[in-house]
Amino acid sequence: MTTPGASAPVMPAAVAAQPTDPVVAFAANAQPGSETMLALPGSGTTRLRLLRAYNAASGRECREVLVGGGTGERARLVCGAEGQWAEARPLLRGGGLQRP
Repeated sequence: MTTPGASAPVMPAAVAAQPTDPVVAFAANAQPGSETMLALPGSGTTRLRLLRAYNAASGRECREVLVGGGTGERARLVCGAEGQWAEARPLLRGGGLQRP
């Protein structure tokens, strides 16, 4: 039996967990062309640049981040769906596109 005027408890809206990897966190919030310098564990201060963002065939939004600079630059792919972002493996070695 319910009490007149009583309402069901209000559940808080689901909040997406914040990524713990600083590269994933940067990719989740940056726009293509954005750059930042971050202290990465084991690497010291490193340059990050969001190269591109695209929708993958899976329906997920993916973003390619360049980490480092010069000959030591490497790409990391980060994809997200429903507010959850995580590193993903590229389908093609080298990312499939020539980088500028």
